[in-house]
Amino acid sequence: MPRFQSVVFTAVCSFLLAACQEESEAPRPEAPIAVTADTIIATFPVPTLDTSEINAFFETHATLLPFAGAVADYYAAGDGKYVWFNTTGVKEQAGFFLNLLRNLSTEGIDDTLAYSRRSDSLLQIIAGAGYSYSGGDAQTAELELLLTSQFFAYSDRVYSGLNENTSRSLAWYIRRKHLTLSELLDTLLEQGPEAFVSVLPLHPQYHLLKEASSQLLRIQDAEWPVLSLPEDVRYLQAGDSSELVAAVQYRLHLLGDQDSIVQLGVFDTVTALAVRHFQQRHGLSVDGHAGPFFFRELNISPATRLQQLYANMERYRWLGNSMQGSYLLANIPEFKLYVIEEDTLAWDMNIIVGKASTGTIIFNDELEQVVFSPYWIVPSSIIRNEIIPAMIKDKSYLQRNNMEVYHLQNRQTIAHAGWDWSQWAKSGFPYGIRQRPGAGNALGRVKFLFPNQYYIYFHDTPTRDLFSRTQRTFSHGCIRLSEPARLAKYLLRNDSTWNRAAIDSAMYLQQSTYVQLSTPVPVFITYFTCRADSSGTLYWSSDVYGHDAALIKALKAGAAVAIN
Repeated sequence: MPRFQSVVFTAVCSFLLAACQEESEAPRPEAPIAVTADTIIATFPVPTLDTSEINAFFETHATLLPFAGAVADYYAAGDGKYVWFNTTGVKEQAGFFLNLLRNLSTEGIDDTLAYSRRSDSLLQIIAGAGYSYSGGDAQTAELELLLTSQFFAYSDRVYSGLNENTSRSLAWYIRRKHLTLSELLDTLLEQGPEAFVSVLPLHPQYHLLKEASSQLLRIQDAEWPVLSLPEDVRYLQAGDSSELVAAVQYRLHLLGDQDSIVQLGVFDTVTALAVRHFQQRHGLSVDGHAGPFFFRELNISPATRLQQLYANMERYRWLGNSMQGSYLLANIPEFKLYVIEEDTLAWDMNIIVGKASTGTIIFNDELEQVVFSPYWIVPSSIIRNEIIPAMIKDKSYLQRNNMEVYHLQNRQTIAHAGWDWSQWAKSGFPYGIRQRPGAGNALGRVKFLFPNQYYIYFHDTPTRDLFSRTQRTFSHGCIRLSEPARLAKYLLRNDSTWNRAAIDSAMYLQQSTYVQLSTPVPVFITYFTCRADSSGTLYWSSDVYGHDAALIKALKAGAAVAIN
C-alpha cells in the first residue's frame, strides 16, 4: 500500500474507532423523572394559591418576573387552584415537563432554564418516599409556581423564539401566530404525560430537523481543514487517485454520503456516487465531478452546519403552526415553489427570485387573482435607473419593447414623440410606463396577484433559459415561475368556466383578463436553507441573501427571556 494511503487509512480507522467509543459512551437524553407513590392512605383537597403567595414567589424568583402577570392571570382564572397537583400529590406531568427542561439543548438552544435545579430538587423531595403529602405547604406552592412559570418561559422560548422586533429586523415579515400559553398548558395537563413528548404545535419540518441534528452533533468536533484543488486541476473525477481524494472520501463518509471506502485514495465508482449524492443534497449540478462548488460546500464544517440548522429551527418557531392545510410555499434559497394540499406536497416547480441587491421579501399573504395576458407596470426604480437612460441613447427603445407612457391619474396613454428625456435624468418622471401584453412582455402570459405593500407577485417570463441554472437570483424581486400555465390550471381547476382551452386562449390575447379566485389561497414566501426528509437526510441551500449569518449572530447574542 502506498505510504499516503497507509497514513490516511490509519487516520480513518482511528477516527472511526474513536467515534464508535464516543457514540457508545455519549450521554443519552435523561429519562423522565419517575413519580411513584406507596399505597394511598389519604387524599386532600387540591390546594389553592392567593395573590400574596404569587407576589412573594416572584420577589424571590426574579429571573422569572417577565411572566408574573401571565402567571397571576392564569391562577386568577382558575380560582387559584394548583394545576400540577391533584388530591394525592404531584402529577406525573411534572416529571415529564422537567425532563424537557433538562434536555433543552435538543431544541437547538444552548442554555438552561432559570431555577431548573431547584425544580428538580423539589420534585425529588415531594415525590419521594420520605415526604408525607398533606395538601398545600411552602414546598408544594414553590414547585407549583416554578413549574407554571417555567412552562410559560419554556414555551415562549421554544415555540415563539426570538421576539417579533428581532425577527423583523432580520427581514422576516411573515405574520407571527402567537400561542396562548395558558390554553396550551391546560390542554397538555388534560391530555396526560404522553403529551409532553412532543409538547409544542410546530411545523413537522421543525421536528425532522431536530431529529436530524444528531448526525451533526456526533461529528461537530471533527477537525475540518480547508480542502482545495491544485491550481492546475479543474476538478477531481473517476479514475483520479491522490491524498486529496482520500480526504474527500473520509469527509463524505463522516457526512453519510459514502457508506464505505472501498479503495482509499482512489476516485472509484462508489466515490463518484457519493459525490453525486452530496451534490444533490447541496443544490449543486449533479455531475459526479468534485469541482470548486463541491469543495466550497464540503469545506463548511459540521459545527457551522449545526448552527445553520438551529437557525432554520428558529425560523420554524416564528411560523408556529400557521402553515396548515392547503397553501403555496415559495422558498427563496431553494428556488422552489411548493403546492401543498392538506399538508401534503402535491407538486413543485423551479422559480427565479430577486438578486441580492433587489431581494425577494419574506412575507405571507393570500393569492386572490389570476391575470391572463397582463400588462407590466414598470416600477419607478426601473424607469429611473434603466428606461430613461435607454431613451436618452435610443428614442425607439419604448417602441421596440412594446411599451407605452400613460397618465398616472386616468391611466390614458400619452404620446411621447419628440420628448427630451434628459430632463428627467435627475428628477422624478411624472408619468407611468407599461409594457403591453405579448410575447416579449416581461411578465410573460400570466401573473398571479396577492396584493401586498411590497409589490411582489408570481409571473411567467419570456426568459426561459435561466431556469436551468442551479442558482437563480435574477429578478427585481418578484418571483418568476417555470410552469405558470400549470399553476393557473391548478388554481382554477374547480371553475368550469376556465377549462384548459379557455386558459390557453386567454394567455394569448392582446388585452388583459382578470379572474378572481372564489377562495383565496394562502401564500408563504420563506427563507429556509436547510430541510430534512423522513429518513433524516439533510438538504442544504445557499444563504443567498446572508440571512443565516445575521440570525446566527442574533441567536448567539442571547435575546431570550427568562433563560440564564
